[in-house]
Amino acid sequence: MKVVFIEPRSSRTNVYSMLHMPLLGPVYLGTILKNRGHKVEIYNEDMFTPDYSKLEADLVGISILTSTAKRGYGIAKQFPKEKVVIGGVHASLLPQEASQYARQVVVGEAEEVIAGIAEGSIKDPIVYAKPIQDLDRLPQPDFSLIKGYKIASALVPISTSRGCPFDCSFCSVTKMFGRKFRFRSAENVMEELRLRDAKQIFFCDDNFTAHPKRTRDLMGLMLKNKIRSWACQVRCDVAKSKDMLGLMARSGCKLVCIGFESINRKTLEAYEKKQSVEDIVHAIHSFHKNKIKIHGMFVLGSDNDDRQTVRDTFKFAVKQKIDTIQMSILTPFPGTKINAELEAQKRIFSRDWSLYDGQHIVFRPKLLGAKELQLSVLSAYLKFYSLSRSFALLFKLRLRNAMFRFMGYSIIKKWISRNHKMHWLPVLDSGQFLP
Repeated sequence: MKVVFIEPRSSRTNVYSMLHMPLLGPVYLGTILKNRGHKVEIYNEDMFTPDYSKLEADLVGISILTSTAKRGYGIAKQFPKEKVVIGGVHASLLPQEASQYARQVVVGEAEEVIAGIAEGSIKDPIVYAKPIQDLDRLPQPDFSLIKGYKIASALVPISTSRGCPFDCSFCSVTKMFGRKFRFRSAENVMEELRLRDAKQIFFCDDNFTAHPKRTRDLMGLMLKNKIRSWACQVRCDVAKSKDMLGLMARSGCKLVCIGFESINRKTLEAYEKKQSVEDIVHAIHSFHKNKIKIHGMFVLGSDNDDRQTVRDTFKFAVKQKIDTIQMSILTPFPGTKINAELEAQKRIFSRDWSLYDGQHIVFRPKLLGAKELQLSVLSAYLKFYSLSRSFALLFKLRLRNAMFRFMGYSIIKKWISRNHKMHWLPVLDSGQFLP
């Protein structure tokens, strides 16, 4: 069979639009089918978009996030429904919706059912896949299947675990991967690292250090094998272990992405984040002491947030010298606690999934207007990623930080350009939303 997997692009510019880092799901599925003798092609639309009218395939698999669902459904319509299978986080949360565009929808992790779906032994219209317990049984993903992907110059994603026990109220991860951590062994991960001719590695686990012993073993192997540049996602609590941070630095960690989420104590409680502002400050100082840069991620718009919260978040990021920031607007993803609460209160005013990217407001906040929240976050972004701040870092020879600031500035400007039809955007130039 010829099988084509497609990862749709988001229809709007967002903070991930310049990274071009593929989802791992289609790569794992494609590798499994390739190993069974099928011809496989993977298209990530941010890298290469084929002419779908000329694309021939026996099976078309489309993996969708909520923000790419609208585009994904549009792609599905270009093929006979009996050839289309849809999976991914959004399809797992709303399988009945996705089933309107495909012969089959996969809910959950598809690796153990994809062969049966492709070869016809699994015929259910909605396939409920069980979480994979032994992740070491998965094949090493073959990135050469992705058209236009140059691994030597790309930021390469590697997953070493699945699941998360914390279940933050705004997060949909646990709905897809469950609340139980599952881990690949250090040796299995190291085997994949040896296969990669990559200069930059990103461990895309929701919490890379969730299993401390396994993580230490892996970093020890990385030291021996001279893996010198990698980034990961962690929680603040890892900063309480000095030896863990020291080992991260020695083994090549250059950047950590941390979900700080908020500096508003009431908001942290509402998000069920299980961390304090003091934990956040301690983590920032600890990582910087170990010369590890920080990408701080905040979620703004809870019922306890007002315009001052946005101002305070911006000032906090500058004062604490966070290297780069992501100020997402609270997004009520399907299946989350936040979605259920806002839906019950009839405060969600848009179900245009292309707006569910963390950069657009789709609900009515409690303590400020929707437009006010949108503009305040954009204004904070423009000030943090301003050209003057970028050039100041450049003149201080902080080249990496300067590069990321220029990148951030470009992304925000593109966002404004893509959303120019919103008549209120020109007021951003007045700076009225931040001092």
